[in-house]
Amino acid sequence: MQINLSGRIRNTHLPDSKALLPLFEAVVNSIHAVEDAKSNNGFVKILIQRGHFQTGLIGEDGLAPIEGFIVVDNGIGFDEKNYNSFLTSDSSWKIARGSKGIGRFLWLKAFNSITIVSIYKDADKYCKREFNFNTERGVYEHLLQDLNTSNFECETSIKLMDFQNPYRTKCPQEASVIARKILDHCISYFLLGTAPLIEVIDGGHSININNYFINNLQPNSETHEFELSGQKFYLKSLKFYGSETSEHKLCYCANHREVKSDNLDKYIVDLTKNRKIRDEDNKPFTYLGYLSSSYLDNRVNPERINFNIPEEHDDFVIEELRDISLIEIRNASVSIIKEELSPFLQTIRDHKEQEIRNYIFNDAPEYRPLLKYATESLEQIPPGLPTAKLDIELHKLQSKFELEIKEQGREILSYSVEDFKKYPEYSYKFHQFLEQYNDLGKSKLADYVIHKKIILDIFEKNLKKDDDGKYKLERDVHEIVFPLRSTSEDVAFERQNLWIIDEKLTYHQYLASDQPLDTIENLEVDSSERPDLLIFNNPIAFVEGEDQPYSSVVIVEFKRPMRGTYKDNENPITQVYDYIRKIKSGTFSDKEGRLVTLPEHTPFYAYIICDITVKIKGFAEDATYYPTPDLQGYFGYNPRLNTYVEILSFTKLINDAKKRNNVLFKKLNL
Repeated sequence: MQINLSGRIRNTHLPDSKALLPLFEAVVNSIHAVEDAKSNNGFVKILIQRGHFQTGLIGEDGLAPIEGFIVVDNGIGFDEKNYNSFLTSDSSWKIARGSKGIGRFLWLKAFNSITIVSIYKDADKYCKREFNFNTERGVYEHLLQDLNTSNFECETSIKLMDFQNPYRTKCPQEASVIARKILDHCISYFLLGTAPLIEVIDGGHSININNYFINNLQPNSETHEFELSGQKFYLKSLKFYGSETSEHKLCYCANHREVKSDNLDKYIVDLTKNRKIRDEDNKPFTYLGYLSSSYLDNRVNPERINFNIPEEHDDFVIEELRDISLIEIRNASVSIIKEELSPFLQTIRDHKEQEIRNYIFNDAPEYRPLLKYATESLEQIPPGLPTAKLDIELHKLQSKFELEIKEQGREILSYSVEDFKKYPEYSYKFHQFLEQYNDLGKSKLADYVIHKKIILDIFEKNLKKDDDGKYKLERDVHEIVFPLRSTSEDVAFERQNLWIIDEKLTYHQYLASDQPLDTIENLEVDSSERPDLLIFNNPIAFVEGEDQPYSSVVIVEFKRPMRGTYKDNENPITQVYDYIRKIKSGTFSDKEGRLVTLPEHTPFYAYIICDITVKIKGFAEDATYYPTPDLQGYFGYNPRLNTYVEILSFTKLINDAKKRNNVLFKKLNL
């Protein structure tokens, strides 16, 4: 298989914000080379290569611009195995160390010219390999020679030159900044004590990164020890101030190398992803924990990317023979980390608790029982959630609490009266359950009252002119009370708002909204007319021992807010009477499916919801209806149709609904 190197480089992603990543790759390669050489005095040197001072190329800091880097180490070098790996695209040669085999492609992404010179030991002799590398030609001018002497030491230099934009302009220019970023990228080697001597050299100035770590970071490190099934584990932690990363991690190590890691925000709820912790001086830091043990050393897999350890505890293996599971190791480690971070997370917990309390008290009082009965569960809510997500989390806890109360209720009901007399703990359980159940009922009532207040506000808003100076249509107000073209079989209880008209309407048995009469279940009528709302009480399926198909029928008719013109054939009173005559002329199916007629004495109730315009007033007076005491509507009775009719203005409808609920609104300060 051949590789198109220029295409491979073009498809290699390197954000300009990661201008130093190619250098980091070279440095990590050198650390690995020193490890492989098993040298006690290993070193990695990074030599900054600057251009000459030229007009327009001098930075604000007075430094000549960086044109490249030379990375020098005394590691194992480019022997045959390492050289062949270099020639292999996406090599898996160092996958055990987390390498992906793409570092050299990142070099070519940022640098046009790369030269490698390596003196390495081959058996008892030293060899020198030298070659160039670029996008157009790949590896070229490759030279390999035997040095025929042992008076050499291993040394490899990787020269990354001709720094390209945008990476060149995005690269920090100060040696101290570059040194700190190298430390940030390679922190695990320093914390685990496996880093060779690493220096950044800028002209005559040298920065020893190891000393910087010892003096500035190591004092913020702690070592903890714990034991599981006789196996000792060591957790080395670091409060990493100034780190570019905000990911708090627990890293599992084998033989002083990181193998895999967990993001701690998954296991410590008050750690927020990608957000640093602040200490007592309000300084931000990232927490890193490195776990090591001979148990982990002996169970790392051959690829060194995981462990041969069961994820969970095996209950079918006797205690003495079973392996320690990864969950046990993680839980023990996280427990120590929680304790170590507790003083720093307390502020986050306090702030989160206050946010939750404020939201419940000010916006969602239906969750108040959770503050009393589910405090531990509330602690498991992540901090800093947006209001919508916080409400979802509280709703989950509320549902769980309701289920627990329901289960307790079933248990309580299974006790006999004698149990309560004989055993005090039964009586205590009952009173505890009763207290929780009452508080839960109060919260549900609060939720329902808030819902009513919001619906009334929405309804009232729909009675006003819009931005174009027009009033809403009839269907807009209809939709708020009950969804159009649906039945009570289709609509959840929470979705209907018949209580705006009359609380009793909420407890109907069957309702048809904007449905043709000839399509309504159990009703046979030769008419396709559609009452806005047609409500049946006690449908035939529930009637025992009598022929009456239902006890009463309610019709609701809406008109557009502030509608002023009606033709004579658009009289809503006449319209309602016509509906009633058609329904009375029809037949109904009883519970056995037999057809029965409607008794003459069956009462009908009709509500006409509209504004009391001159035309509506005339219709009401012609029908000899009486005005309501507040003059906001009319009422009348048609004895021949056994029908009671109310004409309610929208103003009366809203005001009456508010008055009925005003005591509850005041209780909740709504």
